[in-house]
Amino acid sequence: MKKKSKYRVRMDELKRFKKKHKLTKKEKERVEMWVESGHSAYDLQWLYELREEEEFDELLSGLTDAQVNYVYSYCMNWDPIMEEPFFDYYRLDELDFENLPTFEEVDKKEEEPEIDLPF
Repeated sequence: MKKKSKYRVRMDELKRFKKKHKLTKKEKERVEMWVESGHSAYDLQWLYELREEEEFDELLSGLTDAQVNYVYSYCMNWDPIMEEPFFDYYRLDELDFENLPTFEEVDKKEEEPEIDLPF
């Protein structure tokens, strides 16, 4: 008897999963990517990540581009173990989204003061 490859087993599992669960187009795309990368469709980490992304997108939807950039720059942190940047969701909780700096306030912070030079 021929043994199925792990890939084939995951793809069969994915077919059964999609048949059993009603998924949106975005969810289908995400679970397919998740399974392609070697995970089980029943490991719902892909769904938690997708929902977290959607909540975050909704949170940022009413902000200007400058305010979104401010949120990203405020929440970026460095992981010394992995030696790479990551988005720190704990810092996101510190932000007051009702009173974020406006575009003009962000520009004023970035401007350097003019200095009169003697020459």
